[in-house]
Amino acid sequence: MGMNVNELKEVVEKANDILKKLKEKYHNLDGYLVFSSTYGQCELTTNVAAILKFFPLMIVDSKQKVKGLQLWQKINDIEAENKKNFGNLKSSEKFRHQLDDIVKNIEVDEDTFVEIRFKGTDYDMIFALQKDELISKEHTPQTKASIRIVLGTIKDLQ
Repeated sequence: MGMNVNELKEVVEKANDILKKLKEKYHNLDGYLVFSSTYGQCELTTNVAAILKFFPLMIVDSKQKVKGLQLWQKINDIEAENKKNFGNLKSSEKFRHQLDDIVKNIEVDEDTFVEIRFKGTDYDMIFALQKDELISKEHTPQTKASIRIVLGTIKDLQ
């Protein structure tokens, strides 16, 4: 199942609110949110074009996804060519505008997780987070062998 861009924006806002509440409770919490699955991860964002570029397996398969990936390839080729040819620079604006239009109709995989990644490792705080009511007990391993903290799936956070 997929979720559209507007629904994703609501999920990102909710996830950021949860992280803010957690940071108020756990003053040592030095972390940031990511989308993740067994297929990869990227920073939490509402920019679907960036998700398509950095975590394409999070995007539900569709004609728009294929076209979007082709546009990213064209944009990357133009930018690589521009680095070589200093004088005669080409513009990728046309492709970027097409990409902006296409991503409006792209859906993301609802089963993708929203997780906290830590900049430092405070194990006591992480083990306390595992038990916090704001964290998904279903998806967060309740063991000291894991530092994985999951807020939930995109669908859970909707």
